[in-house]
Amino acid sequence: MRVVVAASARSAARVAADLVEEFITASPSPALGLATGETMEAVFAELVRRHRDEGLSLAGVEAYLLDEYVGLAPCDPGAYRSVVHRLLVRHVDLRADAVHGPDPAAADLAAECARYEQQVRVAEVGLQLLGIGSNGHIAFNEPGSPLDSTTRVVVLSDQTRTDNARCFPAGQAVPTRAITQGIGTIGAAGRLVLLACGRHKAASVARAVEGPVTCDVPASAIQLHPSVTVVLDPAASSRLTKRVADP
Repeated sequence: MRVVVAASARSAARVAADLVEEFITASPSPALGLATGETMEAVFAELVRRHRDEGLSLAGVEAYLLDEYVGLAPCDPGAYRSVVHRLLVRHVDLRADAVHGPDPAAADLAAECARYEQQVRVAEVGLQLLGIGSNGHIAFNEPGSPLDSTTRVVVLSDQTRTDNARCFPAGQAVPTRAITQGIGTIGAAGRLVLLACGRHKAASVARAVEGPVTCDVPASAIQLHPSVTVVLDPAASSRLTKRVADP
């Protein structure tokens, strides 16, 4: 595992974007795993800037979403497919039909989870972007999730719903369920890049990076992966005890 502490949150987003750019320019048919959430907004913005100002092309990318809320209409601004379209797809040459995700409106959600699990496995995601929740979750794998879990419907914790409420208009309830790739699914990607910024992430980062591997801290499963880069700003790294790399 390589841990990089950048000078600022903005610099950390640039480091993550560097890794994405290196991956998609070196791969003939890149399969890229996309996370969403506040931390990823700066990464998307940097990829958009590079497309606009430097000619970075995402035309050959096939993108796969980590998760999606159950109960939101596809056009709901809070739906992750909508978020990715609004912040990334509409500004670059990534085709809209090249963004894949689970269908939370499927009549048979168990069958839909199995379908998406198979699609992601066949795609062989080469680089998976990840965030981390304040309770140590990755994707929507809440504490207690099995380390070999696959794509499934999960019930969101109160902590996760509280943390994500800022992404919804006042008065709109955060969904209680979601479809998420499992920890085992995520671990099948060729490379993991976890980005975290802010002091409110420091405790979960330290537990994930330096603590024991345990289902109580789902993100700690990254320690089992052979190719992981953790990118942090100074605040998110503040509880780490071991020496880390320069960006």
